[in-house]
Amino acid sequence: MENDSKIIEIFSGTPWEAEMVKSLLENAEIESFIQNAAFNSNMYDPIYASGTKVMILESSKARAKMVVDEYYENLKKKSDE
Repeated sequence: MENDSKIIEIFSGTPWEAEMVKSLLENAEIESFIQNAAFNSNMYDPIYASGTKVMILESSKARAKMVVDEYYENLKKKSDE
């Protein structure tokens, strides 16, 4: 198995955040999927839910990191307003 086909985590957060990041990655034509650490009654409660991971191929890491970094920058800008 080649190293660039290894699956890695690029983001971890609430299910809502993970869906947002996955959507941004798809818009950048980067394949990804969501992996939930645990399904529980708090899964869709943005305050208590966490551990939802966005997974990508390692070969997409550099481009995906730019998308995730931009996501964090936009969050920071909104919180500073």
